[in-house]
Amino acid sequence: MGVVAGTALLIRYLYSFFFYLALPVVFLRLLWRSRKEPVYRSNLLQRLGFGEPLSSHKLIWVHAVSAGETIAATPLVLRLLSQGYEVLITNMTPTGRERAFGLLGRRVENRYAPYDTPGAVKRFLRLTNPRALIIIDTELWPNMLHYAAARGVKTIVVNGRLSEKSTRGYQRISALSFPMMTSIFRVAAQSEPQGRRFVALGLEEQKLSVTGSTKFDVEHDKSPSAASELLGPSFHDRFVLVAASTHHGEEEEMLKALTLLEKIVPDILLVLVPRHPYRAEEVLRLCKKSGFITQKHSDGRACDDATRVYLLDTMGELMTFFGMANAAFVGGSLAPTGGHNPMEPASFGVPVFMGPYIRNVSDIAQQFIDEGGMKIVHTALDLVEEIQLIQSSEAELQRRVEALSRVMMRNKGALDRVEKLVVQAMEQPTATIHR
Repeated sequence: MGVVAGTALLIRYLYSFFFYLALPVVFLRLLWRSRKEPVYRSNLLQRLGFGEPLSSHKLIWVHAVSAGETIAATPLVLRLLSQGYEVLITNMTPTGRERAFGLLGRRVENRYAPYDTPGAVKRFLRLTNPRALIIIDTELWPNMLHYAAARGVKTIVVNGRLSEKSTRGYQRISALSFPMMTSIFRVAAQSEPQGRRFVALGLEEQKLSVTGSTKFDVEHDKSPSAASELLGPSFHDRFVLVAASTHHGEEEEMLKALTLLEKIVPDILLVLVPRHPYRAEEVLRLCKKSGFITQKHSDGRACDDATRVYLLDTMGELMTFFGMANAAFVGGSLAPTGGHNPMEPASFGVPVFMGPYIRNVSDIAQQFIDEGGMKIVHTALDLVEEIQLIQSSEAELQRRVEALSRVMMRNKGALDRVEKLVVQAMEQPTATIHR
């Protein structure tokens, strides 16, 4: 064994050792979170790789961390199912599992991903025996990649992205990150700069494909939902601002904006959508404390004319509300979280606003900014001025809608390219399995 390989092995052993040491803390954290979200207590053994064995010879393992990645993976999963493959989806969060069940039901097997210890990963692979592993975005775990490659499982990173900051971080631990890159079968990168960062970390040039992001190939269900039938009449004659995936501190800014907007747009309705549904009661108290008549979606009744804040406190219905919106703010961006996906409201032709913290979606967000369809706001007052502009100028509104459409159309086709890569990988002979 060479010096470099020996060093890499030692580093991975040390990484695994410390991960094992951290497991009690990790499980205590899950139990702590389960005080507010009891689902965190369910299926704990799956996180250690336990579960019913699967026997399919055409199984594809799709790893999607949470809800956003699950939504992005769904169109690809549906195409793979239509070609006769079977799919196992793993998530790290209950929201991801909920979205997988809501979008795909019993058509796929759904489990928590194993924690990245050698025992959990090897047990999971032995029980499920997938032929390929599709990782959505960039959720790279050393043992997951190593043991998948050792068993001949082809790992394909879809919607691959790496920020400059992440790349520098990986370069500082090259003894761990370089073997990860060599274990990957192919990276389907969102853009050329993103792809070059994988290569800089050690990915072989021939393993890189620049496909774009499959998130641009979103297709909306045209059939009316229960929510749109219930709320459509009461939303139709109002200016609806959807503040989606908000974090602590962002709801306060939206309520400040609403206070100012009521004087300019009397019929305005703010739809607040906390990123984490367990915060709904906290947000409800904040709205009432601010003096706004607030209604929860889970109450199941039409929106009253006097309601100023409509609180979406359920999962899986955000797309319906984007379809009824006049403007959208995407959260995690005024709070220093890094921003969430602006493509969802953009795909409905809804003018989009985000705060300055967009590092998680910078490549995609910058396209919308450069084209003029999305604006960055730093304060509630900035948002008010932007809403006033699009509400008072039909020409400005149309310019922004057209800009969003140009970006969406320019980026379509990634789903076809990724599907082709996955099918080709599945048709190639599997390498010798090392157990």
